[in-house]
Amino acid sequence: MKRPASVSPRRTVIVDAGPLKAAIDRADSDHAWAVRVLRGIPGRFVTCEAAIAEAQRGLENHPAALTALRQLVARMDVATISPVRLKSVFDETERWAPRMDFADACAVVLMRSYEHAFVLTTDFRDFSAYRVPFMSPEGAFHAVGD
Repeated sequence: MKRPASVSPRRTVIVDAGPLKAAIDRADSDHAWAVRVLRGIPGRFVTCEAAIAEAQRGLENHPAALTALRQLVARMDVATISPVRLKSVFDETERWAPRMDFADACAVVLMRSYEHAFVLTTDFRDFSAYRVPFMSPEGAFHAVGD
């Protein structure tokens, strides 16, 4: 995979629910993309409980899918939404209501908590509105202002 110039090996990749689900669900239209980027992007991968819960729901709690999700998440850091971060998460959801859900807000808050971070998501439309750096299946790395 050709890496966009703005994605450096020292980046922190905040993984949203969409890529977690897509990497496991072969029927997902973004499956090949998710597998490719999760294997091909160098950096530290971070996700959160909200993204895991949303991915688990999307996988319909299928036992084999849950085993695969457990294995995928085991290779990532799982960030906790502390009381301080929780305030910021609710601030973001209120700012972007009704568009932003809790998992998206967690991803945005986490992205802002790490230097050189971006969000890996399948949700191009919403993350374009949030004006944060992100990568999506649409094929480009979208920095703030793009």
